[in-house]
Amino acid sequence: MFKSVKKNYYHYLMATDLNNINELTKSGVTILKKCYNKYEIRYMADIALKIHTQTNTLLNSSIIPKCNYNYIRLYDKEYRKTKPCYHINDKLILEIEKGRLDIEIDNIFPEIQPIKSIINSFFTKDYVHTWGILTSDSKSVVGPWHRDVVNICGESSSNGTYDDSNMVHNFDPFYFTVLIPLVELNKNNGSPEFILESHKSTYNESIGKKHIQYDTELGDVIIFDGRIFHRGCANNSTQSRPILYIIYYRKWYKE
Repeated sequence: MFKSVKKNYYHYLMATDLNNINELTKSGVTILKKCYNKYEIRYMADIALKIHTQTNTLLNSSIIPKCNYNYIRLYDKEYRKTKPCYHINDKLILEIEKGRLDIEIDNIFPEIQPIKSIINSFFTKDYVHTWGILTSDSKSVVGPWHRDVVNICGESSSNGTYDDSNMVHNFDPFYFTVLIPLVELNKNNGSPEFILESHKSTYNESIGKKHIQYDTELGDVIIFDGRIFHRGCANNSTQSRPILYIIYYRKWYKE
C-alpha cells in the first residue's frame, strides 16, 4: 500500500510541485491531482467508514456523555457558539452542524511525499500534524463561512468585531489543512467553497474576491492555508461525503 505514489514522486515533484506552492502562496488553496491511487483511497475509505460507524453506534447508545465545545469562527464578525461534542479514547468528536461530524483520529496513515514536500516548503521544523475525518450525511445543510484558525492577534469586541489585519498581512503561513476526499467531489455533493486570496485579506478586503469550488477525482488532494475563508457546501446527493484531513501547524499555535 502507498508504494506507487512514492515510486513516481520525483517526476511528480518536477511537474507540479512548484506550481502548487506558488498557487498556495498566492491564492491560499491548491489542488494536487492524482496523489493517491484508487486502491489507496479504497483502503482509507474502508477504515474511515469503520471509524464513522463505530462512532455513530457509540453516540446513539448514550453511553458517551455529551459535553460542550466553545466553537469560534471568523467571518464578518467573530462568532462564538456552543457545539455538542464527545470524547472517545481521548479523541474529540465535534458536531459542527446537523449531519456533519469532525472526528479526531490517530495518525494511522503514512504521510506521502508530495504532500509533505509542499508543507516543508513553508516550514520544516517545530510543527506537528494531526488527522481527522469530516463527515457529511446525505442532505446535510451548507456550513458557515469561516477560517480554520482563530484570531491570534487579539480579542474581539463585545459586538463581535475583530481586527486580524496583522495575522493576514504580516504573519508567515503557520497552519495548513489537507483534504483527502474519499469520494469524488462536485457541486451536487457539496465540494468546499473558497474565497481566493482571503488568507491575505481581512473580511472587508475579501468582499468581491473570486470564489472557487473544485470538482475532484478520486486521488486528488486539496491543500489550503488555514486563514482562507471557506465553507462546506450542502450535500444534495443521496450519498454521504466523507473526507479525511490532515492539519499541519506550528507548535506555538494553540486554540
